[in-house]
Amino acid sequence: MQLMKKNELIHVHSLLVEIATDYRDSGVVTSADLEPYNRLGISPMALRDCRADHERAVRTLTAVLAVCAARDLDRDAEAVPGRRLLRSDETAGTDTDQRATSY
Repeated sequence: MQLMKKNELIHVHSLLVEIATDYRDSGVVTSADLEPYNRLGISPMALRDCRADHERAVRTLTAVLAVCAARDLDRDAEAVPGRRLLRSDETAGTDTDQRATSY
């Protein structure tokens, strides 16, 4: 699998921030929901930050948006892949691999 280039990742990051803003404006996402993402301190405008930081921000923001969308649709938010990235405790770790385990 080929990884996205940094500029592509930053573009996706920008698009996700736009979606988060729309979700917040419509009440699907709250400021508290966005705290795991905000805690990272990485924005799409942080062009000098490393690719890995943007990747973690994208994965975290994607998880936030998926959990909030599931909750808004009355679906099981606990089943959203990557939900562990939203924990604030030390056990959350730095692993950003959210691929589903294949059996």
